Amino acid sequence: MIDPDALRAGRRARLRAAMREAGHEALVLTAAGSIRYATGAVPLHGDSSVEAAWPFAAIITAERTILLGVERDRVPADVETGALPRDPVRAAAVLADCVASARRVGVERLPFATAAALERALPGATVEPAERSVMAARVVKMADEIRLLRDAIRRTEAAVADVLPAVVPGVREIDLAGRFLAASARRGMAVCHVEPIWCAIPRHAADAPWTFRGGPPYRELTGERPLAPGDQVMIDTGMLHAGYLADVGWTWPCGGVPSAHDRTLRARWDEIVGTVLAECRPGVTAATLHRAALRAHGGGAPWPTPLYLAHGVGLGGVEPPFIGTDLGLAAEERVLLAEGMVLVLEPYVWEEGRGGYRAELTIAITPTGYDRLSAPPP
Repeated sequence: MIDPDALRAGRRARLRAAMREAGHEALVLTAAGSIRYATGAVPLHGDSSVEAAWPFAAIITAERTILLGVERDRVPADVETGALPRDPVRAAAVLADCVASARRVGVERLPFATAAALERALPGATVEPAERSVMAARVVKMADEIRLLRDAIRRTEAAVADVLPAVVPGVREIDLAGRFLAASARRGMAVCHVEPIWCAIPRHAADAPWTFRGGPPYRELTGERPLAPGDQVMIDTGMLHAGYLADVGWTWPCGGVPSAHDRTLRARWDEIVGTVLAECRPGVTAATLHRAALRAHGGGAPWPTPLYLAHGVGLGGVEPPFIGTDLGLAAEERVLLAEGMVLVLEPYVWEEGRGGYRAELTIAITPTGYDRLSAPPP
C-alpha cells in the first residue's frame, strides 16, 4: 500500500528543492499534472469540484501551498484554498498577493492577459517560465511513483490483451479502440490521456502520403477501415491510473499469426532496443542512447518524424527527457540519465512492401542499469 500523504509530501519536497536550485521563490502552476504533483488535488476541466472551466491555479512558495478555484473538500488539509476571479486583472491581483514578496516567480501556462497583468502587479519581480523547477522535480521518480506507474502499465497491458482476440479480418479499427476503452474501464481506468490508436501500418510509402518527407511511413489515426488479412495493427494508448500514465504500444498481426516478414521486422526492433538498453544506466547521456539506436538501425532514424526514440513519463503524461528530437545530439549531450528516471523506448522499423513494427518498452533507471516496467508480448 502507498501512503498518499507521504507521496504528496515527497513530491512537494522535491519541487521545493528544485525551486531553490532554479532560484524560484514562488511558482504559479496551471497544468493539471503540475497542480496534482504539488498539491495532490485533481482539478480537472469539467469536474464538478472546479468553480469554472478556468481559472484554477496552484501557488507554491517556501512556506505555503495554495490552490485556487477548487472546492475545499477536494483539497488535502495541508493545502490552503481560495477563489480565483475570471477577470484577468483581478486574477493577477490574487496571484500577486499569494506570491507576496517573491522577486523571482516561475509561471506555467497562464492566459496571456492574466500573465501580462501579473507582471504589472509585481513591479521589480522577474516572471519567467516555471518549467525549470517543475521538470527538474518531476524527471526523477520516487519509489512509490514507480510502483504506481508499474500498476498503471499492468492494468493497461491487460486491457490491450483482452482485445487481441478480436483483431481479425473484417473488424473495424474504431471498434477495437472501443473494446479497449471498455476493457480499461473494467480495470478502473476511465481517464484517457493518449487517444487509443488501433490502425493498420502502411506497407508502401505510396499508401501514406501524409508522412513527413524522409521519414518512415507511419499512421496513427484510427478510422472505420476494416482490417484485412495480413494487416499489421499498431496499438498505442495512454491511460491514467491514480494520475500516472501508462504509455503502452504493441504491433499485432491481424489474425494473431505473424508472417515471416513480420518476425523479421520484430527482430530488427528487438536488436535496436537491445542495443539501447545496453547503454541504459546512470550518468550516460541521452545522446549515447540516440547514437546506439542509429548504429543498430544501420542508417536513418528508427522512429517517425516528429516522434522520438524515447521520452519520459510520469504523473499526468509524457514529460522529459526527450531523446531523438530535432533539438539534436548536441542538446542531448547535456542530458544525463539518473536513478529514478522512467523512459519509454519506442523505436519503429519499416521496410517498403513489408510494412513496419512499432512497440513501446518502459524502463526505470536503477543504480546499476535499468528495470523493465513493461514489454510487448513475444
